[in-house]
Amino acid sequence: MAFFTNHYVLSFIKFAILATFGEILALSIKNKKLTIPHSVGYRMLIWGLLGVWIAFMMGVFADAMGMKLAKASSTIMKSTFMFAFLTSLVMNFTFGPVFMVLHKHTDTYLDLKYNSKGEKITLKKVCDNVDYYAYAKNVLIGTIPTFWIPAHTITFLLPGEFRVVFAALLSICLGVILSFKS
Repeated sequence: MAFFTNHYVLSFIKFAILATFGEILALSIKNKKLTIPHSVGYRMLIWGLLGVWIAFMMGVFADAMGMKLAKASSTIMKSTFMFAFLTSLVMNFTFGPVFMVLHKHTDTYLDLKYNSKGEKITLKKVCDNVDYYAYAKNVLIGTIPTFWIPAHTITFLLPGEFRVVFAALLSICLGVILSFKS
């Protein structure tokens, strides 16, 4: 029973279900009909593993920022809001880009594998099919500063036990927002 109460197992389950649901919802809105993405089982597995990584890194950044701000001489720097904002800012400008490019690679791999009819998919082929300009424009310049930093500021204002599920719910929100944009 302890297995199902483990923080990382629960993070895996939350992201596998909620983030995959977000993809289904975004595709369904975009296509104006219920649309299940191909390779949905693999997508759930990937989202689950990413969820474990997110849970771990959220803890690392929150703990590190807490220790850093505890040494601050300014009371403003010790405020809950500054903790949340700075944790979000540092996490999203360091971990965020790496996480998002890895996720783009996993999605691209699944798309290529689905469309390849048995052809071997190499890292070079995946990289050749990722539009890094669009990634830089839409993710680094677009969603990180305008969506993820404010959203994760709210995330880090929440008690620790609610942060991971809120982060998983945010993926649904972004999926819906982007589906309307496209």
